[in-house]
Amino acid sequence: MIRPSIGCLLLVSVVQSALADDWPQWRGPDRTGISREEGLLTTWSTPPRQLWLTKTLGVGYTAPSVAGGMIYVTGTLTNNNTHSDVLYAVNPKDGSIVWQCEYGPEWSAGSYGFARSEPTVSDGLIYVISGMGRMVCIDAKAGRTSWSVDILDRFKGKNIPWHIAESPLIVGKKVICHPGGPHAAVAALDMYTGATVWTTKDLSDASAYCSPALLTLNGRLQLVTHTENNVVGIDPETGSVLWTSPHHNKFAVHPNTPVAVGSDRVVVSSGYGYGTECLQVTAAGVKRVWQVQDADCHFHGMIVLGKRLYLTGSKGPLFCIDTDTGAVRSRTEGVGRAALIVAGGGLIAYSESKKAVQWLTLDGDTCHLDALLPIDFGTHEYWASPVLADGVLYVRHGEALAAYDLKAARVRIVTESP
Repeated sequence: MIRPSIGCLLLVSVVQSALADDWPQWRGPDRTGISREEGLLTTWSTPPRQLWLTKTLGVGYTAPSVAGGMIYVTGTLTNNNTHSDVLYAVNPKDGSIVWQCEYGPEWSAGSYGFARSEPTVSDGLIYVISGMGRMVCIDAKAGRTSWSVDILDRFKGKNIPWHIAESPLIVGKKVICHPGGPHAAVAALDMYTGATVWTTKDLSDASAYCSPALLTLNGRLQLVTHTENNVVGIDPETGSVLWTSPHHNKFAVHPNTPVAVGSDRVVVSSGYGYGTECLQVTAAGVKRVWQVQDADCHFHGMIVLGKRLYLTGSKGPLFCIDTDTGAVRSRTEGVGRAALIVAGGGLIAYSESKKAVQWLTLDGDTCHLDALLPIDFGTHEYWASPVLADGVLYVRHGEALAAYDLKAARVRIVTESP
C-alpha cells in the first residue's frame, strides 16, 4: 500500500471540494501523479475502450483537470494571427462543451505559443494563468471571470523565453504564482480577490516554468519550487525564504514539480544534461545527497513509489532510481520521453516520441512494457500529461481530448462529438 506523506495529506486538504476520484489540478490531488483509485484494469491485453473523442478545443499542451462532475481544460484559439486563451468546461459523459471562457491573450511571437497552464479547481473556483502572465479566477458554475491580475505588471516581472507555463497551487486561501519580479520571485494572492498576500522579498529570480509543491521537510511545511537559478523552500504563510540550493541548466528550464522522498529529502530534475538530484534539508542548511546526470527529465514529471523513483531522460530510457542512494536500479528502453502517472499498480506513460500511451507493469526494479495505445488524433506536440478520474483516462493532444474506460468491469458505448 502506498502511504501519502504528511505534506501530501495537507495538500489534499487545501484543494477544497475535490472528490476522492477527482483530479483537480496538475498531477492529481497531491501533485504526485499517483492515482489511488481501485477496481482499475491491471492489464491492457485488450486496449481500453474509447468512450468519446472531441476535436473542438483550442490548441494546447496541458492536461485537463476533473472536479465536481466536470472537466476543465485550456486551449488557444487563433484569429488573424492573434492568440487567445480559453478555458473550456467539458461534460465527462460525452465530451460536449458546456461553456467556454476567454481569459486573456496568449503569446504568438515565438515557438510553442499555445496554452500550457493546467486549471486548478478549488472551492467552486478555477485558476489558470496565461503565458503572458495573466492570472485568472473563474467561477465554475457561471463560467465567468471573478477576478484577474497581470502578475508581470503588478510585480514588475519579466517574462521568460518560452513564457510562463506553471499551473497554480492553492494553499489555504492563497494562490501561488511566479512573477519573477524584484523581491517577488514567488507571490501569494488571495484566492477570492486576487489581492497580494505576500512576496519573497529576499528572492528576485526569474520564473522557470515550475508548478510548485507543498511538502513537509525536516518537520516544516513549505513551498518547494524552482526559480531561474535555484531550488527554493518558502514559508507558505509569510513568503520568507527558508533555504536555497543552486540549480541552473543551459536554458533555465525547470518545469518538473519537486517530490519528497523522505522526512527531510526532496528530489528535483531538469533537462539539458543537468539531471536528477536529491537534496537534504536540515536545520543546518541544505546539501546534495546524490545526482544522476543522465536522468535529465525535461518536463515530463517524476513518480515516487516507496524507495523507487521513476522518470524518463531526454534520450528516452525510463529510469528506476533508488531514492536513498541514487543508484540506477533499471533502465527500460522503448518508452521514449514520456509523462508518467500511476494507476492500478502500473505506470501509464504518454510518450511524445512513440506518439502513444503505454502501459508498464512494475515487477520489483523492472518495468515491463506490456501494451501500447496509439494516439492518432490531434496535432502539434504530444506534451500533455495523462489524467485519471473516476476510472476514466483522459488523453489530450493539441485541440483534441479523448476519454478511455479503465474500470475493470464496466461497459460503455463509444461516441464522438462533432
